[in-house]
Amino acid sequence: MEKATMSYSKCVCQKCGSQYATMIGNELELLKESCPKCGEKQLKFAGQLSFSEMNGLFSGGG
Repeated sequence: MEKATMSYSKCVCQKCGSQYATMIGNELELLKESCPKCGEKQLKFAGQLSFSEMNGLFSGGG
């Protein structure tokens, strides 16, 4: 049995430019989500999170 690994991606709001980390792996599902800052449903994938970005998420740094 294969272990599921958590994979985080970056997404950006096309309206306000805010960037977020997401575990959503499907572009259609991401389009259903609202931007936490402006509320628009205009999120788009912007690539995978780097190791340093992942480390910053979970270490409290940024």
